[in-house]
Amino acid sequence: MKITIINNERKEKRYTREELDEFVAQLKDGAFRHHYVRNYNKEVCFAAEWMKQSGELKAKSLNAFVLLSLENLRDLATVQEYKRLATQQPYTLLCFIGHDGHSLHIVCPYSVTENSSQSNHKAQSFMLNAQSLINAFRKLHYIYSSQLGTPLIETEPTFSSCCMTSYDPQPFYNPSAIAVTVSNEPEESPEFRPMLETISDYNYPEEIPGLTVHDSRMRRFHDCLNVAIEAHRDIWEDDMFTDAVLEQLADGCRQMGLPQAWCARMCTFIPLLGGLKNQETIETVFKTAYLRETLKTIPMKFTRPSALLAYKTEAYMKEHYTLRLNVMTGTPEYRLNAVGYGFQPLDQAARNTMAIKALKAGVESWDKDLNRYIDSNLIPKYYPMEDYIKHLRKWNGKTDYVGELARRVKTDNPYWESDFHTWMLSMVAQWLGKDRQHGNAIVPLLIGPQGSGKTTFCKRLLPGYLQIYFNDRLSMKNDNDIFIAMSSYALINIDEFDAMSKSQQPILKYLLSKHDVKFRPPFGKTMEERQRFASFIATTNNRRPLVDPTGSRRFICVYAEEIDNDGIIYYDKLYSQLYAELQQGRRYWFEDEDNARIIEQNEPFQQVSSYEQMIALSYLSPDDTPEDAAFVPLQSIMKRLEKAFPTFTIKKGTDIELGKRLVKMGYERKRNSRGSSFKIEGI
Repeated sequence: MKITIINNERKEKRYTREELDEFVAQLKDGAFRHHYVRNYNKEVCFAAEWMKQSGELKAKSLNAFVLLSLENLRDLATVQEYKRLATQQPYTLLCFIGHDGHSLHIVCPYSVTENSSQSNHKAQSFMLNAQSLINAFRKLHYIYSSQLGTPLIETEPTFSSCCMTSYDPQPFYNPSAIAVTVSNEPEESPEFRPMLETISDYNYPEEIPGLTVHDSRMRRFHDCLNVAIEAHRDIWEDDMFTDAVLEQLADGCRQMGLPQAWCARMCTFIPLLGGLKNQETIETVFKTAYLRETLKTIPMKFTRPSALLAYKTEAYMKEHYTLRLNVMTGTPEYRLNAVGYGFQPLDQAARNTMAIKALKAGVESWDKDLNRYIDSNLIPKYYPMEDYIKHLRKWNGKTDYVGELARRVKTDNPYWESDFHTWMLSMVAQWLGKDRQHGNAIVPLLIGPQGSGKTTFCKRLLPGYLQIYFNDRLSMKNDNDIFIAMSSYALINIDEFDAMSKSQQPILKYLLSKHDVKFRPPFGKTMEERQRFASFIATTNNRRPLVDPTGSRRFICVYAEEIDNDGIIYYDKLYSQLYAELQQGRRYWFEDEDNARIIEQNEPFQQVSSYEQMIALSYLSPDDTPEDAAFVPLQSIMKRLEKAFPTFTIKKGTDIELGKRLVKMGYERKRNSRGSSFKIEGI
């Protein structure tokens, strides 16, 4: 059964259909995470498969799914608690956090009782199905409102009802959920808003007893609004009425402890206060009112103006933004403390916007004051890979997701699966900084024909929203570029490994064992030491890419005619397994015996430079050559060697030199008008 993804990025909507299992996997691995910011542009419809034919939107098929939603929840903790309660219901097929972090979506299945009077007419059948959808919604709405202790959104659904796509690392998905049974005829539905009890084990001390979090918040907000209107009723006809009410409302909401962003949003729906037309003014008034409360904690007496400005700047920034320093990119990131915003790079345009808004809010901070705060040690450091790894759901301890991934590479190397597993463990250990003395010194080297999927496999090792930490365009010619990349990326793919010069490979071998990198960054005045995060993987079409026999233990060479890049990779489960194994003490490095084995395995992939070695690897020795062996033309021998060894090139004089070597090695020669032939047998 498929659902519909609606993409609104362009002027014309695009409709794609996906299996529900695939959609759940995308929820978890962050395929929609880059949409977790402003300008949201993707929606999902569970009730039907929609498609466009000849420019007309049509329903290909209808799904027996109902979408229920809770909105305007207080915070993420509240969302998680309602999610926990929803997962306890046997009707919950799918439950995930909404895109703004303050909402929850619940998908439930339903079934329709047979109706012998049902017509086969398509239009009438569609109407009957629509009635069953409404009946299912009303019944499930009553059940979940009662069980969750809060009213859900009451808008009755249609087959085109949607919600925003989202990112939830731990969605609840139960394919065996029970379907509620309804008819396709009008039913008397239970009351939408029954008398509800508050959540027994998740109460907030500031909420009104007997009311849910949402209802308590609404009651307090409207109490503040009523008081503000009554206080200024005498100037009802005056132009100052709206401003006065808004000022007192903001101050009252602050005293009540209501969230600033939520209150400002509520005001935009009140025509008396100007609604959406006055949105910027409303936000400014609330920012100013809430800033006063923050500044009360600042010691004013005997405080110098410069110190007071620093306090105000810091208070303003903490009130309106969440800042962090991304240690991998080296750039600060920010998020507005309001509903529906994710972290974004703090570029110059964002800094200028912050300065302008601070001035409008009455904080006399200029660009240099804000930049001084942003570029200080006052903002916390953010480690993207460690943050991702440590917030995964616990591995079940049974399914080997790493082995499943390794087996996608079709190879006859019996050690590939175990070696790849150890390398993946070492990569995660590198991200977590487990070994402060050594780095991940091993490089899997995928060898195969053009188009076998080597580069795609490497790129898919990281989930979609972490692809910014993947690099396959690294130049090995500039040392500084390499040093910066090692501290800025999680995984580096050396594409076309054989294109590296012999002088560059020793540099790579040296860097592989380093845990930290020291270098002077561009425009920097001193040397800096940065933590290395990057692990390496490589690809090539060359069957013999290794040029340095002493460094071959650094590479796990594996030849693969084909790599399976179809299907979903369950990234959260994959990396949860690796993290759990590291916590359990599993070895993530290669012992001496492993290195010796790898060197032996890599011999067939070592470049050969001498003609004698090439001949010995391709033909039987003169002593082992059968008496009845045929004489092979020298030109045929040259073509075989050229195909087998990239370092063998045919040029002027090659035939003469190769003929001399064959004679010297003891092969019998015969000359004719076409040239020389040798009695030789291929291996």
